[in-house]
Amino acid sequence: MNVDLHSHFFPVEALQKAGRYRESAPRVALEDGRCSVQSTAGARRNLPPGAYDAEARIRDLDRMGIDLQALSPSPILLFYGDQPEPAAYFSRLQNEAIQQVVRAHPDRFVGLGTVPLQGVSHALEIAAEAKQLGLKGLEIGTSVEGKSLDAPEFEPFFEAAERLGLLLFVHPIEGGAGERGDATVAMLNNVVAFPFQTTLMIERMILSGLFEKYPHLRLCLAHGGGFLPYNIGRLDHACLQRPDLKKNLPQPPSAYLKRIYFDSLLHSETALQYLIRAVGADRVVMGTDYPMGMGDMQAVARIKGIRGISAAEREQILGQNALEPLGMAPA
Repeated sequence: MNVDLHSHFFPVEALQKAGRYRESAPRVALEDGRCSVQSTAGARRNLPPGAYDAEARIRDLDRMGIDLQALSPSPILLFYGDQPEPAAYFSRLQNEAIQQVVRAHPDRFVGLGTVPLQGVSHALEIAAEAKQLGLKGLEIGTSVEGKSLDAPEFEPFFEAAERLGLLLFVHPIEGGAGERGDATVAMLNNVVAFPFQTTLMIERMILSGLFEKYPHLRLCLAHGGGFLPYNIGRLDHACLQRPDLKKNLPQPPSAYLKRIYFDSLLHSETALQYLIRAVGADRVVMGTDYPMGMGDMQAVARIKGIRGISAAEREQILGQNALEPLGMAPA
C-alpha cells in the first residue's frame, strides 16, 4: 500500500459557515472549478478541484499511484493569529469536515485535524474531540505567533497528544508581511525559510528534553525534516563543546532521530538518499504536499527509483512506515 502522509485539504463549504465569527472567517472563492482561500495567515490561489473535492482528488491519487492519503489542513488555516475562541470554532469546523470526507472514503483517506495552540485549554479540548471523531493526528505549525514549541506552556498539549496516540505532523508557517509584493522573497520563504523553521523548531525540542519527557510522542516533520539530517553532526558537536546544551539529554542529539518521522518531500534523489542514510529507511515516509505547486506529484516513481536501498526498504518508505504513526500498524 502506497501511503501519502503530507497533503492539504481545503473544506471550502465548512469554512463558509462563519456564524458569529464572520469577521475572522477565511475568504473563499470558486471560479471555473479553481479555488482561492485567504486567511489572516496567508493565501492560496488557483487551486485545482482536488484541493476541495474528494472525488477529483481520488482521480488524481489513482494517477499518482497513491492508495491512502492523510488529509491535513493548509498551514494558512491553523488560525494561530486569531483570538482563541474563533480559532477554536474554525478548527472544529475544519476537523469535522475532514473527517466527513474520511467517512465517505475510508479506504482512501485518513484525517489530520488542527487545534488553536495559542489557547492551550482550547487545544486540549479539541485534541480530545479529534480523537473521538476518528482523526489520526493533528497538524501543528513550527511556532505559535513567535513562541517556540519547546515553551513550557505547550507541554500539556504534548502530554495529551502522547496520551491520545495522535500523530503530530509539523509544518512550517507563513513568513509574514515581509514577503508581500516580492515574488522572489515569497518563493524563497518556501524554499529556504520553511526548512529553517523546521530545523530551529526540532533542534530546540531535542535540546529541551521533550523526547525524554514524552518518549511515545509521534512526530513527523515536513519537507524531509528541514536541515536537521544534514546538520545533526554540528548539533552533536555543539553539545560536546557546551555541556549546558545537553543538561536535559542522557544521549547525544543524533540519538533522537529515531524518535522522529521525516517525509520524502525533497525534490532530489541525492537528498532523499542522504536522508535515508542519515535517519534510516524505517523513519522516512512518503509526502507529496498535494495539491500545492511545490509538491511532488511523482513521489511514488521517485521513491521506486531510489538506488542503493533494498526492495523491503522501498516498501517501508512507500507505505509501511506511515502506518505506525497513524496508529494503523498491524498488531
